[in-house]
Amino acid sequence: MQKFDVYGVCNPLVDLLSHVPDSFLKKLGIEKNVMHLVTREQQQELLLALAEEKISLEVAAGGSGANSMIGISQLGGRSAFSGKIGRDEHGKLYREKLEALGVCDCLAEGEGATGSSLILVSEDGARTMNTFLGMSQELMNPDIDPDVIQSSKYLYLTGYLWDTESQKKAVLNALDEAKKREIKVALSLSDPFCVTRHKEDFINLLKGYASMVFCNQEEAFTLLDTEITQQAVETLSDWTETVALTIGAYGALISHQGETCYIDPLPVRVEDTTGAGDAFAAGFLYGMTHDLSPLDSGRIGATLAAAVIGQTGPRYLGNARILIQEKLGIML
Repeated sequence: MQKFDVYGVCNPLVDLLSHVPDSFLKKLGIEKNVMHLVTREQQQELLLALAEEKISLEVAAGGSGANSMIGISQLGGRSAFSGKIGRDEHGKLYREKLEALGVCDCLAEGEGATGSSLILVSEDGARTMNTFLGMSQELMNPDIDPDVIQSSKYLYLTGYLWDTESQKKAVLNALDEAKKREIKVALSLSDPFCVTRHKEDFINLLKGYASMVFCNQEEAFTLLDTEITQQAVETLSDWTETVALTIGAYGALISHQGETCYIDPLPVRVEDTTGAGDAFAAGFLYGMTHDLSPLDSGRIGATLAAAVIGQTGPRYLGNARILIQEKLGIML
């Protein structure tokens, strides 16, 4: 069995990316900068509305966890990805693009439509996701490979997996496998509304399974009912070995084994924030699985995230290894 740095499990979603004015969101009554779960019919209505306004779409293999696994591969790491797709054209496209981007394909298939996320990017770069989960919500125990867990340094999970009971059961089984095999677990809290929906479950996961947590300030505040950043970091550090808390334009805080460091923000012109958190997780996980310090791992994450924010799309379009060498002087 091939060895992996990180084994990611999340919803495999075809990203349908479109730049829209705020007036488009207001006209349709869509709350901005939030991940909305929608039916296939609701998503189709939004696509028709875009077509009527003659607004274009870009298509990519996406989903939060896949974006991070692709980022690790771009940096030269070894990553694998599991989720469930349909036996349809979107599923075929997804598998082809994932493999082309260097991620080991551990995808399962089912009879149904592959999930997709219509991402509406506002003029200020904020992204509003309208996600049809499709087959991804049918993830089951056999769809997460225990041998790949055993062969990985980290099992990486996202909070989005808690939105259906089938996924939740499969992931809890995977967590038990990781614990039994002494494989570290990294959890991304994903979205403040996701945290609101599953607050108790996430706290139990952090206390019982996770070695590492990724979150932004709003997600941490929502989880812990606080508005004090340092207090949030201290509480999360009591539960997990490593905390990576991003603070938007103010940088990030990293706490590892009780030691905290600050990651300075990088100057960037915001084009599209889609995938920024995923890129940060990719850079940080790459560093931590390649014997780099938490500080340098955080700097790699911040640099990759800034590069993603400065362009359109959920992942960096250039050579990530050269980017890190030029910006940080770190040879990967």
